[in-house]
Amino acid sequence: MRLGRPARAAIIGFALTLAAACSSGGGTTASAPPAAASGGLEKTKIKVATLPAIDSAALYVAIDQGLFEKEGLEVTPQVVQAAPEAIPMMLNGEIDAMFGNYVSMFQAQDKGTLKLRILAEGSRAAPDSLSIMVLPTSPIKTPKDLEGKTINVNVLHNFQELALTQVLKANNVDPASIKYVQVTFQNIMPSWKGGQIDAAYLGEPMVTAATSTMGARKILDPASGPAAEFPISGYVSTQEWYDKNPHVAAAFQRAIHNAAKLMENNREVVSKVLPTFTQIDAATAATVTFPYFSSSDNPVRLQRVADWMLEARWLTKAIEVKTLMSPTTSG
Repeated sequence: MRLGRPARAAIIGFALTLAAACSSGGGTTASAPPAAASGGLEKTKIKVATLPAIDSAALYVAIDQGLFEKEGLEVTPQVVQAAPEAIPMMLNGEIDAMFGNYVSMFQAQDKGTLKLRILAEGSRAAPDSLSIMVLPTSPIKTPKDLEGKTINVNVLHNFQELALTQVLKANNVDPASIKYVQVTFQNIMPSWKGGQIDAAYLGEPMVTAATSTMGARKILDPASGPAAEFPISGYVSTQEWYDKNPHVAAAFQRAIHNAAKLMENNREVVSKVLPTFTQIDAATAATVTFPYFSSSDNPVRLQRVADWMLEARWLTKAIEVKTLMSPTTSG
């Protein structure tokens, strides 16, 4: 089955989304003068490594809507194709902060590679933004039928597998029976149609594309049950950078939170920016299911990620997430 242009664009967009792992511009107001005007910021220009992914939309909405400018900040995105690329850049001072998935960040913290400071939460999995799907002719009909089957992930032992393990257990499916194989994004479709994988682990916008162009069937939502609103990615810096730039960190957090608040009830602001930093076209951007964008930070829900990693023995010791989080500031 050949995929049309929208489907191919969606596949590219999905690849970029997980390679991590949404009105017109606003200005300053008299009631809220820029922080820089009071001399409160340690610096006014910062570089943030980000991914060409839906999950990082809040950063681009904050730029487009003038929310960083309102805080006295000029933020320059520096696009990388995968979060691990940005860690040495951050350690070397080439960038001030980065956007990445929590599993990779917590693993770096556990190994001592990085002393981490979470500046702001980014995205959380929303219903139907992720999906375990099968082809129309597959004999797999229920979650239980997944036992003993092969499922793709983009990276072994990362957030895809972590969340799905908990959802499988909740559906009386033995997680140990699942065989995970690492499949590059461009090879998901050939592997799926060729029978090398029994079920495909997809995210938006690929879920929409597979449903509409292939008649694929959804078997399980990895963002359901115990993994509902599973935290995926956030904005982080080193602890050293945070200690030197606490006012910058607070201003950045406010802008990200305010962008998320704006996005909650205004899909158009997300759809507008997506084509500017992803390969998702405007038509696809208007129809895909967005993740949740966090307008506040919650150590309880984020602790779930570290706890599940410890349970899976992906960490050598427990991480108390609240000690890594920045104080929440009001906007």
